[in-house]
Amino acid sequence: MAQKGEKVRILRKESYWFNEVGTIVVVEQKTSTYPVLVRFTKVNYSGTNTANFKVEELTTP
Repeated sequence: MAQKGEKVRILRKESYWFNEVGTIVVVEQKTSTYPVLVRFTKVNYSGTNTANFKVEELTTP
């Protein structure tokens, strides 16, 4: 299971941050579709530097 503060690589191909490394900020304990919030150093086209992912879409770098 993913833990807060852990560095992860993104595996979701349609994500702006595909293959980028980010830091886990929050892991929700409730049943949610995308329970892991990841923060990145670079921003996307809309100026956002965070996104939610499934645990299966993350791997350790």
